[in-house]
Amino acid sequence: MTLDDLLPVLAAFEGSRDARIGLPEAAALAGRSASHFQRVFVRIAGESPKQYQRRLQLEHAAALLGASERSVLDIALASGFDSHEGFTRAFRSQFGHAPRAFRRRAQAAGLIDDPRHAALIRTIGPCLRLFRTPRASGHNNERKMDYDITRAPIAETTVLFRRVQAPHSAIAEKLGECLPAVFGYAMQSGIAMAGPPFCRYLEMSPGGVTFEAGLPVASGAEGKGDILAAVWSAGEAWVTVHTGPYDGLRAAYEAIEKHMHQMGTKPSAPPREIYLTDPGKVPDPAQWQTRIEWPIVGGD
Repeated sequence: MTLDDLLPVLAAFEGSRDARIGLPEAAALAGRSASHFQRVFVRIAGESPKQYQRRLQLEHAAALLGASERSVLDIALASGFDSHEGFTRAFRSQFGHAPRAFRRRAQAAGLIDDPRHAALIRTIGPCLRLFRTPRASGHNNERKMDYDITRAPIAETTVLFRRVQAPHSAIAEKLGECLPAVFGYAMQSGIAMAGPPFCRYLEMSPGGVTFEAGLPVASGAEGKGDILAAVWSAGEAWVTVHTGPYDGLRAAYEAIEKHMHQMGTKPSAPPREIYLTDPGKVPDPAQWQTRIEWPIVGGD
């Protein structure tokens, strides 16, 4: 059982945030026994099916709290909880604040008037551990693809991230640790999210890679501990979009690098990949889109 088998289940979970799908039903969707499904789900997703669905319900509630004036009880019921008390306990455990305190922080940060922040919570929260996860062996993940490479302006961007050193084989695992940590810190700190998650590669060698993984956020955000904050400079970049499984991204980087040399430009900052597609909402990896931006100088 692989990520491919889980994707229809994740899509079903996302489509029913206000109600739980039981373990037997979820296992049946994957075509596996309940015990086998539970074991593999934890290995790939990093949490049990029950924990995953509860987290989706709480993130859905957080989006509603931050973007509406609905009562806490209404939001609790709309998010699949049976009582105000149970919802409050679970919410505090997940985000470090009671729902009303969370709403006050959101209002103070201006999130109540920021529909993009609420949309990003719903979009990127569910599958933060699954970006860059490889597909089942035997798939032709590096199929030939023609890339439309354009020179485009890039805006100054504030980001929160973790910096990691890892062997190539552990990129997905480490990314699956970094992104939820950054997302959770932003949620607990009342920091507005401003875009989908990214991974930026600082150094690569045959033995491993140093990368930064995190989220664009509102300007002025500050990090804490191993959650760092930085501002990416405005400028220009060669940009393309890879459509397909993450395993094929190498071809996109090679295409941009070749184009960069042909056009007489040089890198001005490390390349970054931006995950545009939520794997839970789009179960077919052939449709996943990853935007690659490689900042440059020079050329015409």
